[in-house]
Amino acid sequence: IQEAAAPATEGTAAPSDADAAADYREHLARVLTTRAVLAAAD
Repeated sequence: IQEAAAPATEGTAAPSDADAAADYREHLARVLTTRAVLAAAD
């Protein structure tokens, strides 16, 4: 499932700002995609 969530950030450019760095936003997108897939499968 984590491998399937990896493309969630491909082709996007997450912005960095005062609230969060781009790396964190990309990590969060993968985590939330993984959680959504797991919730849908439940």
